[in-house]
Amino acid sequence: MAFFENKEIKNRKKELSLRPDDPAAHFNLGTAYDKAGKIRDAVKEFEETIKIHPNSAEAHFNLGVLYGTLNQGEKAILHILKAGNHFGEKNDPVNKMESRRLLKEFYRKFGFKPEDMTDR
Repeated sequence: MAFFENKEIKNRKKELSLRPDDPAAHFNLGTAYDKAGKIRDAVKEFEETIKIHPNSAEAHFNLGVLYGTLNQGEKAILHILKAGNHFGEKNDPVNKMESRRLLKEFYRKFGFKPEDMTDR
């Protein structure tokens, strides 16, 4: 499996080298890193994705999950909030509900309340 993951990362890096300003190329590399367990590398690529395409619900969602894994609660919550809002704008009720479920989980896990996040 490691061979496949390394090959996938190599292919996604090549894709990114051909299209460095394409948010999908960053997103795809982030996904490959995530599959390979390279969380910090995945975070970097999803952050690049939202620099280019700030309304990417999927990138915000993935960042929320990854920051949650890294125990960076505030960042996890902020990205899940943004993901839920963007999924709502896209009329994607399934992913919006999953974002809400995860948001509640993160509020409990990290000891935040919704009002703690209003100024961010």
